[in-house]
Amino acid sequence: MGLLQLGPFLLLAVWAYTAIAMESHEHHLHISTLMMKVEGQLEAIQTLQDNIKKTLEEIRAAQSGARTTSQQAACLGNTYSLDTKSSFVMKDEIVTMNNGHSIRMDDILYGYDWVFESKRLFSAGSWLGVQNQQDPADVAAIQQLVWDIKPKVIYDIGTNVGGSAILFAHIMSQYAKPGEATIVSVDPKHYSINWDDAAKQLCPKCTSVDSNPLWNNYVQFVQARSVEPQAIAALEAAIAKYGGPVLISVDGWHEYPEVYEECVTFAKYVTVGSYMIVQDTKLDRIFNKPGPRQAVYDCLVNNTNFVIDKSREVFLYTQHSDGFLRREH
Repeated sequence: MGLLQLGPFLLLAVWAYTAIAMESHEHHLHISTLMMKVEGQLEAIQTLQDNIKKTLEEIRAAQSGARTTSQQAACLGNTYSLDTKSSFVMKDEIVTMNNGHSIRMDDILYGYDWVFESKRLFSAGSWLGVQNQQDPADVAAIQQLVWDIKPKVIYDIGTNVGGSAILFAHIMSQYAKPGEATIVSVDPKHYSINWDDAAKQLCPKCTSVDSNPLWNNYVQFVQARSVEPQAIAALEAAIAKYGGPVLISVDGWHEYPEVYEECVTFAKYVTVGSYMIVQDTKLDRIFNKPGPRQAVYDCLVNNTNFVIDKSREVFLYTQHSDGFLRREH
């Protein structure tokens, strides 16, 4: 029991003792004086305890502030400073929500990017039953791009299980009949093998691509690396047969050397006004090392006829930021 809690009991005990033991008026006055002194001392103790409590609260607040990380120290108001590795559209805009929270646009987009990658959500989606590893926003953006260009030849680097090829074929089937346009899809492994071992659990209802008639009507699969002679020969034969526009989708192995080689090798095949889509540029930032995005920047040094088309990042979030490359001339 605290000192202040004992105070009232002490007073009661003293007064009781005084009533029983002290009979004279003089003694009573003496005791009253002593009791007033005790009351004053108890009030002083109360004030001291209040001051101690206030000081302890200040110490706790100071300790909490001392634990602030260096990243938190860079916080401006309720938002953090912009990550210089960001390449999102509107990345520096501050969004104030109706719950009173303020957050930078980059933190919203990159936060989702991190969740999408760390939770392996890229293996949870499908197109016409075939696993497709695009984010839904990128599916819509790429659909719009392909519809605008209406390529006669699409070079699909990185078949995996055929998800991108079947998406391209579905769109293509709406502007070209079988035999009027084609997708050359290349991968060093067979399309029956998924590089993601967890894919079956994440998309249990996904089906094999070759059961879809669009695969046989529009897709030519070449089991080879994209830069190997047989793969390039298939691309050149398709261009000779169908003409343009020609669109290149770079979505194979995402290490810097491979992506850079593909960008440099296939830039010449892209027709004026069409695109080379370099996918998963987000990986440079996630893995903190040069990857597809750096390959884009380096490729553009000697391919000045291409520009990064930020207008294709229409939904703000994309896995392929700075990866939509339009050939100007």
